[in-house]
Amino acid sequence: MGQVISRCLMDDIFNLLENYEVVIYVVLGLAALFPLRRAYLVWQEYRAAQFGLERELAQRRITASLAMFFLLSLLIAAEFFLASFVIPARPKPVMLATPTLDLLTTPESAAAAGPTAEALAGAPAAPAAPAATAAPPAEGCIPGQLEWTLPQNGDEISGLVELRGTITVGNLGFYKYEFSQPGSDSWVTIAAGNQPLQDQPLGGVWNTADLIPGDYLLRLVVTDNQNQPFPICQITIRVVAPEED
Repeated sequence: MGQVISRCLMDDIFNLLENYEVVIYVVLGLAALFPLRRAYLVWQEYRAAQFGLERELAQRRITASLAMFFLLSLLIAAEFFLASFVIPARPKPVMLATPTLDLLTTPESAAAAGPTAEALAGAPAAPAAPAATAAPPAEGCIPGQLEWTLPQNGDEISGLVELRGTITVGNLGFYKYEFSQPGSDSWVTIAAGNQPLQDQPLGGVWNTADLIPGDYLLRLVVTDNQNQPFPICQITIRVVAPEED
């Protein structure tokens, strides 16, 4: 938590230095003129002084004025260095076009209730009895690093399904897995996690019994510890009605 607060504070400071760069230059530049002018005036007094005590006092005032001038000059140089080299080199956060995920929610609690058909309100309904067609190829998956192992692209599933996958990318930050219907921009998060996996359960169980039978998209959304996204691993599966006993 302390690291997160420190990072947010540092980001705020960098944003301030970047957004008000010109204003900072102007303010510091004008402020630096005052001690420089004061040093010049005191120098004139020093030259006109006839007594040793007057010269000593004038010399101290000149030293103090020049010290203030160099301090302000150092701040100007620091602003230039940060704005020109440090801030542009910082990684920029990438916002994902997906719902905001609460990482404090455990996968078990997120999946316990199970997504329902009401969560897809506004999405086009799938046909009740779709014709058997070949599933589109998987997209963005990296074999051995970022992929679904159960189900796989084109599989048919029903009832309670334990989703499995592999997530072994470097500098893993967090992942979440979601589903949607083809042609819809509405994605429903099933659960999430932040630990590497090798053909292991992703966390929780997906209850498909409440979904309308038809084709669905499953995707893994993974980011690194700098909030930079990896390719989204997306497959197409078909939900079928569970067999009645």
